[in-house]
Amino acid sequence: MMGWLLFILIVGFSPLSWAEEEQDYTVSPYSATEEGKPPPRALPPVTQPVPGRIAPSYTPPLEELLKSVSPIAYKATDKSALDLFQCFQLAAARWNQLKIDYQGILAQQAVVSQTLAQFYPQVSFLNEQSFQNSVGFAPTLGGIAFGVAPSTYFSLNSINGTWTIFNSFQNVNRLNAARATAAYSAYHMERDYQLLYANLASAFYSALMYEGSIAILNDQIDILQSLVNELEFRQKIGRSRPADVFQTQTNLAATVAQRENYKGFYNQFLALLTYYLGIPPEKINIKDTQSLPSTKNLEEYLAQVGSRPDVLAQVQLLRAQKAGLAVARGMLGPTISVNGFYLLTHDPPVPNVWNVNVITSMPIFNGGLYTSTIRQQEALVHQVQLQLEDLKRQADENVRISFSLFNAAISQVVQLREEVEVGALYYAAQRDDFQRGVAALLDVLVALNTYQTARLNLFQAEMGARMQLVNLFVAAGTVPRNPEGSAMPVKNIIMESKTSEVQPISSP
Repeated sequence: MMGWLLFILIVGFSPLSWAEEEQDYTVSPYSATEEGKPPPRALPPVTQPVPGRIAPSYTPPLEELLKSVSPIAYKATDKSALDLFQCFQLAAARWNQLKIDYQGILAQQAVVSQTLAQFYPQVSFLNEQSFQNSVGFAPTLGGIAFGVAPSTYFSLNSINGTWTIFNSFQNVNRLNAARATAAYSAYHMERDYQLLYANLASAFYSALMYEGSIAILNDQIDILQSLVNELEFRQKIGRSRPADVFQTQTNLAATVAQRENYKGFYNQFLALLTYYLGIPPEKINIKDTQSLPSTKNLEEYLAQVGSRPDVLAQVQLLRAQKAGLAVARGMLGPTISVNGFYLLTHDPPVPNVWNVNVITSMPIFNGGLYTSTIRQQEALVHQVQLQLEDLKRQADENVRISFSLFNAAISQVVQLREEVEVGALYYAAQRDDFQRGVAALLDVLVALNTYQTARLNLFQAEMGARMQLVNLFVAAGTVPRNPEGSAMPVKNIIMESKTSEVQPISSP
C-alpha cells in the first residue's frame, strides 16, 4: 500500500508533455478517489462549465501578451471616447457652483461701479408743490426765502447738485476695496474650476481603473477556470490531489466575487460621471490620453504655490481689508463738499435764483465711534494676514505630500512593470518548455495566472499614479483654471478688475 502511494506521488509531480499526459489518460483512467465518482467542487455545479481540457494553443505567445498589458490602451484611438479635458469642458459648462460664483462676480463689479459713482457730482431735478393754511409765509429752497407767498399755494422747479471734493481719500480707498473684493471673487472662481477638475479626475480615473480591472479579472477568471478543468483532468488520472482542485476553485470563486465587487464600484463612478457630465451611464465612453511627465524638482512645484488662485484670492482679500482700514482712518479727517441749486420756475413768479455752498466738516467727538471702527478694521486685517500665512503653509504642505505620493506611485509603477515583464518572460519560458515536452500544461497556466495578477496590480498602480499627478497639479495650482468655451471668462474679469487700480492711501 505504501509503495502504491509513493508511486502516485512520484508520478503526480513529474512534468509531462501534452502527448504523454494523453497517453497516461488512456492507459490509466482511474482517479485518486472512488472510480466513477465526479471530483468534488467548491462552487455550485450550475456555475461551473462542463470540465474539459483546453487545447495547448489556448495559451497566447509572448508578443501578443505584451501588446495587451493595458486593457484600455486600445481606446486611445477611439474618436468617440472622451478624454479628461473634454469631460472637464462638459462638466464646467453645467456646474452650478461656477455659475453662482460668476453671479457673485457680476454683483461685486456692480459694487465697483457704485463706488466709482461717488467721485462724480450728484445732480437731481426738484419739483415742489406747497399748500399753506395762510398767506404771508415765504417759500424757501436751500435755505433761501423767495419773497412772501401771496396765496396759500406755490410751486417751484429747480436743479439741485452736490459734490464731495475731498473726504480724506475715503472714496479712493472704498474703490480700492471694491476692486480687490471683485478680484477675490474672480480668483475664488478660478480655484473652484481647479477643484472641479480634481473631483472630476478622481471619478474619471476611478471609472477607468475599475473598467480595466474588470477586463483583467475576466481574463484571470478564464485562466482559473482552465486551471480548474486541468486539475480535474489530472485528478482523474491520479496526477493531482483533491486539495489542489479545491484551492483553485476557491481562487476562482474569490476572483469572481472580486469582479462583481468591482462592477459595483464601476457603476458607482459611472453614476458620478453622469452627475458631472449629464450623460447616461450606458453611453459614457472615456479614454486616457494623459502621459506621465518627466521628473521635476520639488522646488519647481513649490515656486508655483504663490500663484495658486486661492492664495491670490486671499491676497486680494487682504488688500480689501487694508483699504477698509484706510477708509476707517479717513473718517477722522475733514470732508469738503459743494452743493447748490438753480431755480428754473416759480409760481407765483420770482426772479431766477441760483446758489452754491462750500461746506467743510470735521468730526470732533462722537463717543469713540470712529476709533472703535478703526480698531475693528485693524483686527480684521491681522485676521486675514494670519489666514493668508496659514493658507500658504497648507499649500506648501499639500505640494510636499502630493509630490512624495506621486514619486512613490511612479516608483511602484516602475517596479510593477518589471514584475510584469519578468512574469511574461516566466510564462514564455514555461510555454516553450511545454512545447518541447519538458513542462506540464498546469505549469503554463499557473505562470499565466501569475502574469495576470501582476498585470492587474500594474494597471491599478498606473491609474493611481495619474490620479496622484492630478493631485500634485491641483496642489501646485497648475491645472486648467478655465477651459475655453466651457463657462465664464474669468481671466477677462480679473483684467478688468485690475485696470486703473488706485493704491490705498491712509490718512494721517
